[in-house]
Amino acid sequence: MLSRSDDELYSVQGRYLGPPGRTLLWQARYIAYVIWAGYAFVFVVVRQQLSLLPGLAGYAVVALAAVIATVATMRHVSVERPPSAVLAMFLAELRTPRHTPPPSPTVAVSDPRNVAVHLSVPHLPAPQVSGSRLSESRLSGPDLSGFWER
Repeated sequence: MLSRSDDELYSVQGRYLGPPGRTLLWQARYIAYVIWAGYAFVFVVVRQQLSLLPGLAGYAVVALAAVIATVATMRHVSVERPPSAVLAMFLAELRTPRHTPPPSPTVAVSDPRNVAVHLSVPHLPAPQVSGSRLSESRLSGPDLSGFWER
């Protein structure tokens, strides 16, 4: 007889559905409320420091921004990846060294009118001349030698 795995029991995450008899319109894991409160606190501090949107509209924007940030964060949180691992992954991504192009050489001059500029012109091959006419390899198109003699 095969026994079922108990992985489903450990993967259940508690969800707060609201008070008994009055369910909320959304389902959220308990940790989502904690993350939302953290985002809301940070966004309120930023809003106050920048003096953006005074009054109730500012707090409504902060609450909405915290909801959007929480939803984006909770997409990465699961049973196998707790919020602390998501935060550690985010910080590691921020600290990762990036490729920086080498700095271009800088030359300081006292008077920009005295700077010699050397332009590099691509080398074009000289036309091959045999006698007084161009070589046959350089000609292209139909032979028009007798066109003007008519």
